[in-house]
Amino acid sequence: MKFNVSPLTCGRCVTTITQALQAVDPDARVTVDLAAGTLDFDGGLDATALAATLAPHGYSAVPADAPADPGPAGAASCCGTCHA
Repeated sequence: MKFNVSPLTCGRCVTTITQALQAVDPDARVTVDLAAGTLDFDGGLDATALAATLAPHGYSAVPADAPADPGPAGAASCCGTCHA
């Protein structure tokens, strides 16, 4: 499944997303494209569960064929290291 992810601004985002998803689905294949703002996920989670897994980390994930989500209101950066 392909998702648009926001905010997605740095390598730390990639690491956080990958670790969060593999914590709940260790056998999943997770590929995050920082430049494109996308996530390719091949695992046992459906779209709703994947989004719910990333939400507590400050990320919004919507299927790539759906309109992009601007992310949590007021979120200036994802992990705090990009724009700190």
